[in-house]
Formats: sequence, C-alpha cells, structure tokens
Amino acid sequence: MPTLSSQDRALLEAPLPPLQQIRLPTGELIEYREAGRGDDAIVLLHGIGSSSAGYRAPLAGLSARWKVVAWNAPGFGGSTPPAAASPRVDDYVQSLHALLDALRLAPVHLVGSSWGSLIANAYAASHPQRVRSVVLSAPTRGYSHLEPAEKAARIAARLDPAARAVAPQTRAARFLGPDPDALVIERFSQLGEAVHPDGLAQATRMLFDCDGIALAASVSAPALILAGTHDTVAPVSEHAGPLCDAMQEAELKTLDGCGHILKLEAPARFNQHLADFFQQT
Repeated sequence: MPTLSSQDRALLEAPLPPLQQIRLPTGELIEYREAGRGDDAIVLLHGIGSSSAGYRAPLAGLSARWKVVAWNAPGFGGSTPPAAASPRVDDYVQSLHALLDALRLAPVHLVGSSWGSLIANAYAASHPQRVRSVVLSAPTRGYSHLEPAEKAARIAARLDPAARAVAPQTRAARFLGPDPDALVIERFSQLGEAVHPDGLAQATRMLFDCDGIALAASVSAPALILAGTHDTVAPVSEHAGPLCDAMQEAELKTLDGCGHILKLEAPARFNQHLADFFQQT
C-alpha cells in the first residue's frame, strides 16, 4: 500500500463533527454529522459495515468549499431501523429523501461507498432533479442475480456472529490493500462501532435483493466511480466495471494499491478526486 502522506495523516487524525439527530415527519430518527457552510452540499452514504464516522477525511477536507453531510443509515447508530425485516433499497431511499427535505438540501452531490452506492444510484434514478452528480466508491452491483440457494448461504455466512468476531488484523487483510498503515487499521477497526446486528441483517437482505446494474442504467446524472486495484471484496471487473458500462455518463478511476476502503487508505487522493469532479459538474 502507498505510504500515508502528512496530509493523509492530518485527515485521518482530524476530529469528527459531533453526531446530530433529527426527527423526520415520518416519525423516524436519523443521526448525521455535518461540516461546512457552502451553498452546494455533498451527502455521504456509508457502507454496510460502517457509519458516518468512516467519512472523517471528507468531512474534514471538503468542508471549506462545500456543506458536507454524512448520515447513519436507518438501522445504524441511533437511526431508526427500517420497519420491514427485509427492506428494499427504496425503503432507504425514502428515508434519505425525507432527511434531505428536512435539512433543506437540494440538489446535492451524492457519494455512496460500497452498499451505500446502491442507495445513491437508487436515489439518483428516482429523484434526478435533486441530484447534481453521483460518486460511487468501491461500489457493489448487489446480488439479486444469484441463485436462491447461493443467496441464502452467503447471507447466512455474512450474518454469522463468528464472522464479525475476527481480529482487526484479519479483517484488515480482507478489506484493505497490502501492508496498510497502522493508523489506517486503527480507523478501520472503529468502523463497526455503530453497526447493530438487526440493522446489519436488514442491510444485508437489501444487498442481496438489489440489482445495482439496473439502477445504474437509470441514472442520468454525471457519475464518477472510484475503485481500488486491490479490492477483493468488490473486484473492479465484477462490480465497478459493469456499473460504469451501464451508466449513461460515468467515468471509472482506479486507485493503485488500495483495497475496498478508499476514504481511509488514500484520503487525500479520495478527496481530490471528489473536489475535481464536483467542480467540473
């Protein structure tokens, strides 16, 4: 893995904005973090094993130019879980739409990481007038295309408590690129602090119910896809590549030496890619 620069370290050591809570007209409570006061807003959607805290670097590094908002998705942290045991992506989209309305954010730049990329594309497809652009970081295509037996086996494996009880170094070896810095491992090990078993189960079922390729084909907003060359969780050839091909206006950029958690592994490069793209759009 590339050595962390002094700028990378500063971003990963920056303090997180405090968690805030808002009660939506639907009755659900959503937690979020916010930084910056720009007229344009960036909304950050985390992955399935993470939370708003995973976006420490964009919250610190992009807030001088934009308002930056990162949510805890329904079922994560203190956010109200979805009502359905097996929610669909549209259930998360409805919560996101209500949050953006409540915060008076529109139109926005949407950034979705991994599982969050499905929500980003679904929102952009259903509310095109509310989205300036979309960034997909280490995106997933979802797994609705799998056979039922394989789906069931994979879901069971993901939700096995033993799978989450492994040591941080073991998890890091799967999710991060080769030879990650100790600070990256430390920040990675903190990502699961807001993940609850029930919320994780709901998000996992959504992941295996979702057709990300079909969603991507319905997105008309300009899109940037970022993927790590060493991502074994969502390899480029199986996920980012097909998603890019499906989208109407998308560009794919790879980050050498990185795995699945780009915003931690190369925070300065990640922020710069976002800033350049948003300024162009």
